[in-house]
Amino acid sequence: MARTPAKTGKKARDQSGWQAKKSAMTKDAILDAALDCFITIGYASTTTAKIADRASVSRGAMLHHFPSKTELIQAAVEYLHGKLLALYAANIEKVTHNLPVDERNRQGLQGYWKYLSSDLFIAYHELCVAGRTDPELQHILEDSIARFDANITESNIHLFPEWAERGELFEMAMDITKFVMEGMAVSQIVSQKERRVQRMIEYLGDRLEEIFHSVDEDAAIHRHSGRK
Repeated sequence: MARTPAKTGKKARDQSGWQAKKSAMTKDAILDAALDCFITIGYASTTTAKIADRASVSRGAMLHHFPSKTELIQAAVEYLHGKLLALYAANIEKVTHNLPVDERNRQGLQGYWKYLSSDLFIAYHELCVAGRTDPELQHILEDSIARFDANITESNIHLFPEWAERGELFEMAMDITKFVMEGMAVSQIVSQKERRVQRMIEYLGDRLEEIFHSVDEDAAIHRHSGRK
């Protein structure tokens, strides 16, 4: 008995859907392998052959999805930033929303530290360091980082709406938090690291309280920024 057109069409759609899903899975496997290479062997030592090997895909499959290393790195950067945003949100969203702002600040600092302690942040830092002497990578990073920072700011405003009303003080508080904590994340502290990190987080929490509760905003900006 001849197969009906309806059944033939359904089979074609099912086959097409499976192929698309398989293609997406292969692409993600390649990008995950790229991030793993950045973390374990560094950007400079990462090659498309090593990525293909780690992803368990053929050279042909690699070239099908990413015809050049530049396209692969650009996709990997976007993929990494997507994962970083999801990880940041997952940690920050654990902050208890009905707490006073000072307590939420401190919970937020702890969540931020967990984010900075992840392998994903190691991969991000590795790319930023490599970009210093690699103009092509630096160009790829610049636009992605700008959009990433904008998304982080939006998340922070959502969680800490009181800070959004503090104008330039909010920007300064974010900068202090970012530079101090990212500095700790990439430091070579070995001895009593956890105790020293927690001490710095507590100290940073105290400074954020001072900034947030400044009565005279202009005077606070001048005092904290060192302007005259």
